[in-house]
Amino acid sequence: MEDHGIFDPPIRFSPDYTWPPEGTEKNCPRCGKPLTFNENRSEYMGKPWWCGVCKWQFEDEEVPTN
Repeated sequence: MEDHGIFDPPIRFSPDYTWPPEGTEKNCPRCGKPLTFNENRSEYMGKPWWCGVCKWQFEDEEVPTN
């Protein structure tokens, strides 16, 4: 049976996300806790910021600078 769920190359949801410089720190706009910065790797398919408390991803433009 053929696997229709794997794409080569992988599909990025939005390759136009703005990635902040390394070392940038921001807080979650929902709960105020520190966000995790995700490395911009070719195999990563999400947004630059992750809140482990809210379980939500954010674009750089969605999160105000601390």
